[in-house]
Amino acid sequence: MIGIRSKIALGAVAGLSAAVLAGTATLAQEPPRSVTILPDLPEAPAATRAPEMSPMRLELLNSTVKVENSAGVSVDVVPRLEVPAGSKIGFRIATRKAGYLILLDVDASGKLTQIFPNPTAATHGLRNATNLIKPGRPFTLPQLGTPYGGFDFVADLPAGIAMVVALLSDKPVQVVDLPDTPPPAFAPADTLKYVRDQARTLKVPNLDGGRLEQPNWSIDGKFYLIK
Repeated sequence: MIGIRSKIALGAVAGLSAAVLAGTATLAQEPPRSVTILPDLPEAPAATRAPEMSPMRLELLNSTVKVENSAGVSVDVVPRLEVPAGSKIGFRIATRKAGYLILLDVDASGKLTQIFPNPTAATHGLRNATNLIKPGRPFTLPQLGTPYGGFDFVADLPAGIAMVVALLSDKPVQVVDLPDTPPPAFAPADTLKYVRDQARTLKVPNLDGGRLEQPNWSIDGKFYLIK
């Protein structure tokens, strides 16, 4: 501490030009005809193009990729699961048991970032790092006029399938120290299990600040598409 242009081969262009010139030579009585060759524009880099994915497939991915979640924490992307790069989005969180919430973003390249609470604010013990949530009180980040009001999130490049992960701990914790990126060649469906396995290795000081304890984590994730 996520249009395709058909290309005309140069050889084909050269052949077309030669054929046009030959036709002009044999039919001298006809007026010359001009040929306009459009420039061959390069495709957009892969990092700026979102993969083809229907809303139904995105919903299916979200409904089938699950891990342990005894507290029943849930996270949703608002206003929608398909978002243009550069747009602001929010997250709706609910739980059936009280706990301390951590939100992680996993971008389309697999990079993990803690986005709530703000790690800098939490490290310095600021009051706006409060992250205790309770059942029956779902809320949406950002929320103006609340301890969570400083939260702001922009869906950024690279384009592709990204994921927000909600970690709920039964013990006070405001910052998690996880590897920035998962192992290479990870499929999106493996991301949630990877975060769970890494979270299981974390320990936090008890309320007296003494020995380290291992929290019980409840985890939910939501895939979204950055276009």
